[in-house]
Amino acid sequence: MKTIRILKYLLTYLFFLLPVQNSFSQNKIIVDSISIEMEKAKEPSGFSNVMLRSVRFDEKKLKFIMAKCQIKSIGKNRAEISAFSLLDTVNKVRYRVGDYLGYAGIIGSPEVNPYRKEKPLNGKKYPYYLPQYDSSVVDFFDQFSTGEYTDFGIPIEFGSENNPDKSLIYFGETNYKNFRAELFFITLKVLKKPVFELYYKNYKVGTFQIESN
Repeated sequence: MKTIRILKYLLTYLFFLLPVQNSFSQNKIIVDSISIEMEKAKEPSGFSNVMLRSVRFDEKKLKFIMAKCQIKSIGKNRAEISAFSLLDTVNKVRYRVGDYLGYAGIIGSPEVNPYRKEKPLNGKKYPYYLPQYDSSVVDFFDQFSTGEYTDFGIPIEFGSENNPDKSLIYFGETNYKNFRAELFFITLKVLKKPVFELYYKNYKVGTFQIESN
């Protein structure tokens, strides 16, 4: 009887464990002397969304997906945050990074390094803490587009209702050599359940699905 109870326990444990294992395929790659390892992927809580930098969108149609990676520069190169993308392989959508936080240690503020893609209208100046326009900082997302996927990003409103000034934002090269990156993608709520693939440039880092609660 004791053996039977143990077997039942193990079967129950495996029943609940397998869906979690099947939902995430962890990979580690080295590109341009940069090691990238995806640690986890999830849909952030409502509290997490509030903490992000004033990114607002229609939550009935869109939601955040977060991928967390450990990144280490083996040589002199540093990771280009805009070179990350999230592919929905079922619905054929390619998402740009919508927000980013980089942590090199426990103490200190996280790295954000955002830039606006379009010039401010009429040469308007915005405070330093908002993303600035800098044509010398490359947006690598555009360099790895593919005709098979539709590129998707949400423009941020920097102006007002009477004087709109929207622009996509992207993120520059990290200053960190060894750090943890939280990459937030604003994704469509679609009918077909997506299978996601995280890419750096044109190299796949990992594959995952988000389990329904």
